[in-house]
Amino acid sequence: MIYLDTSVIVKLYFREDRSREVAAWIEANNQAIPLTRFHELEMVNAVQMKFFRGEIDTGEIELVLARLGDHETRGVYYRPQIEWTEVLENAIDLSRKFTGSMGTRSLDIVHVAAARCMGAKRFLSMDKRQIQLAENAGLKIESL
Repeated sequence: MIYLDTSVIVKLYFREDRSREVAAWIEANNQAIPLTRFHELEMVNAVQMKFFRGEIDTGEIELVLARLGDHETRGVYYRPQIEWTEVLENAIDLSRKFTGSMGTRSLDIVHVAAARCMGAKRFLSMDKRQIQLAENAGLKIESL
């Protein structure tokens, strides 16, 4: 199983640097991607931040979130079973081990912890520190 950081998922819905590569990778990967409520929170927040910065309008907000829901219905994503207490305990552990030397952000740590707790073996992100953390946490890093 592979875990995608929300920064990767956002590139599927907005034209950004490397969006085409992400779309091609998703198509070639040909397996459903885990989508947690945490991903959903970050996705909604990313969309709202784009609105705040004037990058999109209210119609685009609804369109993007509807596409996300449609993709879930069509099987691009699935909702894994996840125990959030375990995720947060794992995240605290990772923070104690790595933040002092790597400067990792707490939300990036939560993604890595979630991936580990749901049994993901591979990890895809666009964030260098998060990639390094995932690798240190024993996950195989996927490349585009």
